[in-house]
Amino acid sequence: AILKKEEACDYIILGEAEDPFPWLLEHLHDPDISDLVAEHPNIVDQHCYRAEHKTGAIVENLDDLAPPAYDLLPDVDEYFEKSLHSQRMGSQLFSRTRAAAICSSRGCPMHCTFCAAHGVHGRKYRMHSLDYIMDHIDWLVQKHDINQILIEDDMFNLRKKRTIAFCERLVGKYGERFSLEFPNGLACWILDDEVVGHLKKAGLRTITFAVESGSQYVQKHILKKNLDLNLVREKVKVLRKHGIKVRAFFIVGFIGETLAQMKETVQYALTLDADWCEIKILTPLAGSEMYELAVKHNYLSGDTNEHVYGRSCLNTPEFTAQQVKEIQYDANILVNFLNNKQLRDKNYDEAEKTFSSILKNYPNHIFAQWGLLQALKGQQKDQEARLAMDRLVALAQENERNREMIKKYNIELS
Repeated sequence: AILKKEEACDYIILGEAEDPFPWLLEHLHDPDISDLVAEHPNIVDQHCYRAEHKTGAIVENLDDLAPPAYDLLPDVDEYFEKSLHSQRMGSQLFSRTRAAAICSSRGCPMHCTFCAAHGVHGRKYRMHSLDYIMDHIDWLVQKHDINQILIEDDMFNLRKKRTIAFCERLVGKYGERFSLEFPNGLACWILDDEVVGHLKKAGLRTITFAVESGSQYVQKHILKKNLDLNLVREKVKVLRKHGIKVRAFFIVGFIGETLAQMKETVQYALTLDADWCEIKILTPLAGSEMYELAVKHNYLSGDTNEHVYGRSCLNTPEFTAQQVKEIQYDANILVNFLNNKQLRDKNYDEAEKTFSSILKNYPNHIFAQWGLLQALKGQQKDQEARLAMDRLVALAQENERNREMIKKYNIELS
């Protein structure tokens, strides 16, 4: 589809581009470039994008790759200072960090119907050696003084012994220097008390679980992930034992999912005891089974330019795009604001930090203002609470939408 669009691009490299891209640069101005691309197994253009012999390139030995050329980035120190990854809700929000992202493995053996990662990295799990990873981290420490590592693997903890060995080496050399984050999440079913203990020592303070659905039927028959939802609850207890915060990813609006099953997900999120839940709307990703189903049954609505990640764009026999949008919005308000875990547990100082952080970016967020008010009341900060109430009342009177929200969720303004 991209190649069909006029002037969108000239070439696409399939799979992992480290080897094909230098080849393309070398031959880009050859007079017979079209013929050369037609014969190349991993590159397509407008003339050969359907050639059957084309496959995704795969780097079998990841240690053959050179480390990233950080020196080619402008203002690289500013990047480390202002990494947005450390600003995720429910994460390690408030410590000053110099964060760097690394990948220690590629490939995921799972067959989740909503995921398209295999289109780039394949399903074969490949790993950098621990020597390679430690050399990379050592360089980042020496050159840029990093103290937070964001491990971007799709399946970092697939091998228990490797996970433990990594933690031991990191702690053995750097002690408590680092905080660890896994923005793409960890496989919760593989975690156990031993692994969690090692991750905690290595710097893990917040963990992310990609739960996706709170309906066991959807897990098994629609997502083909088949995650045991009772097992997730058990793993949350293990993490609580070690003092680790829990974030959870959920998605609503899968093809074949009913509105009732989406509401199961909301109820599950409400009772999971997570510190924060990111509840997203399915956007079918090109290359995924969900995308193929959407195209086959003509479920996609609107222009393809509107199919942005997290935006509702499906109309199916079970739901409309608008219905999914409403469920997602309602779920976020109920789970993260009105039933916020920090407020429930009376951790009012942490709740104040969370809602203040949201208001810094979204000063007119009426539910964040309500949450801040509750946190201030809980700490008996009476003067600040009165100011927060005045601001809440002002927001409630600001427009009709806010007045509707106040009424819908029974927010008291006194």
